Amino acid sequence: MQHRLRPNAKRDLTVGATYLSMQLRTTERDPVIAALQAVAAAHPAEGLRFYVAQPAAGWLAVFPNFTPELERSAKTLSATLRCLIVLLLSADEDDLYCMFFRDGKQLPWFKVGASRKRRGKERDKLAAKIEALADVCDANERARLVDVLADTTNVIFSSDLLRAVCEIAGIRHAFSSFDYLQRGEREGLDGAGELTLVPGVPHA
Repeated sequence: MQHRLRPNAKRDLTVGATYLSMQLRTTERDPVIAALQAVAAAHPAEGLRFYVAQPAAGWLAVFPNFTPELERSAKTLSATLRCLIVLLLSADEDDLYCMFFRDGKQLPWFKVGASRKRRGKERDKLAAKIEALADVCDANERARLVDVLADTTNVIFSSDLLRAVCEIAGIRHAFSSFDYLQRGEREGLDGAGELTLVPGVPHA
């Protein structure tokens, strides 16, 4: 069954520190911008907008505004660009959502919260979902990530789990969101370079 992030979750994003990004496994920035423009044009009523960072360590960070079309947009982009897309949402320092998209399909995803331990079949299911990163992380790195995410009994903030995912997968720019960037806040994006807003602001 395909999961969809709750449309009313946008209200929740104002409560605590929230980081939302799509991480594309590509360094080709121009095709990504063109694909984002096409996605936004195809759904004008949704008001889709994105900030696009500069590529780093094989990943290109895209910060979308939060809409019900978020996952559908990721599916479309993964088909158009033929690359792995990892959607990362650390929501209000409570839960980490990690979703994978490839070839126009959403792969099995997971949500991890603090103060929980997964054993047996639950741990095995988590490990199977992390296999989506097989082209990015070797077996030892994936096993280390499973160890971190399967036992969060000593974790307080979901951003700590996000940091672990990013460090192991080599993702540099995930600690921001569209709303923060709209307010001119760039904390956590050191080295991200110039950001491009898609679609751009129309000239008067």
